Amino acid sequence: MTLPQSQTQLQSTPRDLERAYKALLRKLAPYTRLWRYYDGEQPLVYASKRLREVFKNVDIRVVENWAAVVVDAVADRLDLVGLQVGEADDPVLEDLWAELELALVAKDVHLATLVIGEAFIIVGEDEDAEPNAHGITAYYNDPRMCHVFYDAENPRVKEFAAKWWVDADLKRRLTLYYPDRLEHYVSTGRATDVTGATSFHPDVETPTELNPSGVIPVFHFRSQRRTIKSDLEGILTVQDAVNKLLVDMLVAAEFGAFRQRWVISNADLAELKSSPYEHWFLPAGDGLGQQTQVGQFESSDLDNYLEAVEHLSTDIGRLTRTPKHYFLIQGGDPSGEALVAMEAPLVKKVRDRIAYFEPTWMEVAAYALTLAGRVTTRRDVTAVWGDPETVQPSVVAEIRESTVRAMVPLVTALRWEGKTEDEIDQMLQDKQQDNAANTRSLASALVEAERRSRQAPEVPGDAM
Repeated sequence: MTLPQSQTQLQSTPRDLERAYKALLRKLAPYTRLWRYYDGEQPLVYASKRLREVFKNVDIRVVENWAAVVVDAVADRLDLVGLQVGEADDPVLEDLWAELELALVAKDVHLATLVIGEAFIIVGEDEDAEPNAHGITAYYNDPRMCHVFYDAENPRVKEFAAKWWVDADLKRRLTLYYPDRLEHYVSTGRATDVTGATSFHPDVETPTELNPSGVIPVFHFRSQRRTIKSDLEGILTVQDAVNKLLVDMLVAAEFGAFRQRWVISNADLAELKSSPYEHWFLPAGDGLGQQTQVGQFESSDLDNYLEAVEHLSTDIGRLTRTPKHYFLIQGGDPSGEALVAMEAPLVKKVRDRIAYFEPTWMEVAAYALTLAGRVTTRRDVTAVWGDPETVQPSVVAEIRESTVRAMVPLVTALRWEGKTEDEIDQMLQDKQQDNAANTRSLASALVEAERRSRQAPEVPGDAM
């Protein structure tokens, strides 16, 4: 809804527009750098200017992308199974979950938060788009496109939010989100010509629209609240060192891994070829000057590079709480108990991320339900997560057996494992059917045995 002319005084001050522009601009370079490291587009970094000059003509570029391993190790265990109201399944929320593809949105949000340190979802109403029967939209937004400003007195209260993007006309648009209104701006020229907040003016078609919900619809996901911090912070320089060592190793292999031979002789050496099955016939010296000699240079030892790369990968795992077996191939498979112990720091890290993500997911679900006509608060919503621990089936079976031996009912043990009531009910029904089938099979076997005994021929002499 566009505000009437009488309410144009609600237009934000130039200071908010300036703050939004500067905050979004500051994100572009560092956030883009983090995305490139995750994607494997990592620069080759040298220790000195002299080395850059020496290797400037080297065409090779090698990346061993441990940054992606660090992020994916956590992202793979962040499994948002669903959202529900209380303990029951809500049909409206189930529809929104499926039609808005929130499972996929969650993967994008979690990945961006791990790589950058923050991510955003914007929830709104759009009757023209056809997202679902309720007219609700919910999109993941790249952290380079959005920013949320918090109240200085109460950092849990949003002051306003901002989002910018480049439209089809190559102009940069910027929207400010307030509890009571949304303000829309567009650049006077192309996005590449924007030099400051003064490059924007209110959108002529919709300068301001009401926000009847009273809620800023930009939801901010963070891996911590003290500061925006990527999971890659602290290992980027180590990643650079790994890549540099790999390039050095390949350069050494190019020039020194193959043994190079040398010859001292007065004869014409133009016809000598160093290749398999080639023989060199060299004349002996004349006994007066330098005698004919043949030798070879020692090859470069590449194990030094491999050992250094292995050491650095271990450092990356230690700094990021990523288990060593994510980086190195170890001999043999660890036992279930050993695997749990090795992955304990990683699991703790995943649970820590869940603790920060869950309240925001509850806010997203409550706001979407409210827009759909079901007034809901965050306290009414529950986020359901998959178990981040790696547990082998044999270990689960052993734990279950020990629990049942301790006089705990099987149904209770299954609940402790995280089985839903529907799964337990289906399991009990299957058990009843299995018992009935076994009973019928036993009865049939007894009848068949009795029938055969009656038909068995008499053995002579039995009547005596």
